[in-house]
Amino acid sequence: MALLVPNIGELESLRYLINNNNHVLDREDNAPRDLILKLYSSDTTPAEGDVPSATAYYEPYANGNTNGYGSASSTGYPLAVNNRTEARYDYTAQYGILLNGARWKINQDSSANVVTTATYPEQTFTFTSAAGNIYGYYIVRANDMPVSVHGVVDAASGAAAATINKGSSGSPCIGVIGQDYITLPNTASIMDNVTLGMQVSAATTSAIAASGVFVGGIDRATRRIYLCDSSNVAVLLTDNIQAATDPTINLNYTVVTTSAAHSLQAGDVIYVARGSSNTTTTENTYTIFSTPSGTTFETTPALDGTGNLTLYSSIMFAERFTNGPYPIQNNGDQIKVTLNISLD
Repeated sequence: MALLVPNIGELESLRYLINNNNHVLDREDNAPRDLILKLYSSDTTPAEGDVPSATAYYEPYANGNTNGYGSASSTGYPLAVNNRTEARYDYTAQYGILLNGARWKINQDSSANVVTTATYPEQTFTFTSAAGNIYGYYIVRANDMPVSVHGVVDAASGAAAATINKGSSGSPCIGVIGQDYITLPNTASIMDNVTLGMQVSAATTSAIAASGVFVGGIDRATRRIYLCDSSNVAVLLTDNIQAATDPTINLNYTVVTTSAAHSLQAGDVIYVARGSSNTTTTENTYTIFSTPSGTTFETTPALDGTGNLTLYSSIMFAERFTNGPYPIQNNGDQIKVTLNISLD
C-alpha cells in the first residue's frame, strides 16, 4: 500500500522544504539552506525531467534572451542580499532574491482533502536596462557560487582523489562472509572522511568485487559501512575481511577542482552537469561534503567519473508565468512575484 502523509506530516515536510525553522537557535548546522528566488529568460516550460543547463533556466544577466553566465549582470538583475538569520553564511555572490525562511506563512485549509500552503510576501525585481523577455521563475537552495563558476561551461573538472585506506593489521576492518557491511576499526576520526557513494574494494582479497561496489549506508555509532551496487541493491561479502587475511579496505571517489574560487561550504546543494567530452560523470544534485581548498570540493553522495564539469544551483520549484512572457525594455521595469507552495 502507498505511504500516507497525514496533515501534520505535510505541515512539517513543508516547513523543512522552505527552512521555516531557520530561526531556531543551535539548529543552524542541521537545517537546510534558505531559498533563492530567480527569474529565467529562456523559453522554458517546466517539466518533471528538467535540469539547469546552458539552454534552460538561465537568468536575465544580459539583454536578448541569451545565456549570460560567466559575466556580471548588465540588466540590474540583483545580487542576493543577506537577509537571513544564519549570518555566518554568505550568499551575496549569487543572483536573485534570498528568501528568509522565517518569513513564510503556512496555513492549512478546511476542506475535506486538506491542502497545506506556504506563502511568502511579494518580491520585486527592478531592472535598470533592457533584459528581454522573462518567462518565469524558479527557486533553488542558497549557495555562494560566484559568476566566474556558476553556469560556466567547463569551469570545473573531476579527477580521481587519492585512495583512502581504512584498517591495518593492528587495527583491522572486520567483515563476515555473507554480510552486507564492514565494521571499521575503533580509532579516532575513522569515520570522518567516509560518505555515501564511495567505491569500496578490498586491498588484497576478493572479498569485495573489483568494481561496482559502493558505500550504500553508514552507521557512525557502530562504525559500519553498508555495501550496495550501482542500483542500490545490497552486496554481500564473498570472503572474510580480518586481520589474518585482509585487514584493509580502499575507498575511492572523485574530487572537483574549479577554475576560480568556488565559495561553496559543506552542506550546500548544487547540480553537477557533464562538461564537454565528459561521458562518465553521473549528472545529478549533490551536497557539498567537504572543501579541502578554495578551489576544490568533495560531494555526498561521492561523485564518480572524470573530466570537465559545469556547476549550477539545483532547481527545487519552477513556474512559467501564465500570462507571460513579460518584456523588460526600460530602466525601472519590474517583475513582481508572490510565492505560494502547496503540499496535498
